[in-house]
Amino acid sequence: MSPKYVLNYFNVQGKAEVARLLFHCKGVEFTDNQINHQDWPSLKSDHSRFPLELMPTLEIDGHAVCQSAAINKYLPETFGLYGANASDRLIINQVCETMNDLSKEYYEVYRNEALDNEQKNAAYAEIGLTDATKLKLTFVESLLKRNHDGHGYFVGDSITVGDLVFFHIIGMVGKSVLNDHPLLTEVIDRVRHSAELKSYLDYRTHPPFL
Repeated sequence: MSPKYVLNYFNVQGKAEVARLLFHCKGVEFTDNQINHQDWPSLKSDHSRFPLELMPTLEIDGHAVCQSAAINKYLPETFGLYGANASDRLIINQVCETMNDLSKEYYEVYRNEALDNEQKNAAYAEIGLTDATKLKLTFVESLLKRNHDGHGYFVGDSITVGDLVFFHIIGMVGKSVLNDHPLLTEVIDRVRHSAELKSYLDYRTHPPFL
């Protein structure tokens, strides 16, 4: 009997979207429990579901798992979306960690209450132009080129969590950062129009965190 999965997070993409993509990619049934921000203060004291009073959490047959990084390792390992061997996982982990480092810069701007929306948008655009961002994207592209000369996925012949993390974070920060990286743009398009995810992405309504 398949486990009963409940994913708890706000009604935005944010830190739970990679898990959502993993579920949809494999066609695994789960409850996508999207919680309104105004309801969260009254819910977070339920330590059976939110042991650290943080989200996302993943309930597996009623047992809560904390931390998005842990969830985003457990699910691809369980679903077979974590490469075929240790060498594949080494590539995937480098992609994920590099993209997560990039996303942290955007989150810092998002959380800066001293900035209004116009100032935040200007700061986001500036991050996309920095040498540090260009270096990260060039490095990730070099990893992609190791597999089918960059005309496929990061490893193997099908989507893995590395492709999903890359797709998600670029979706949050804006595809324009890839203007000088056509091979990376191809990955975004490949995931976006994949048979596994197209229907979900066509009808997705919850916005990015940024």
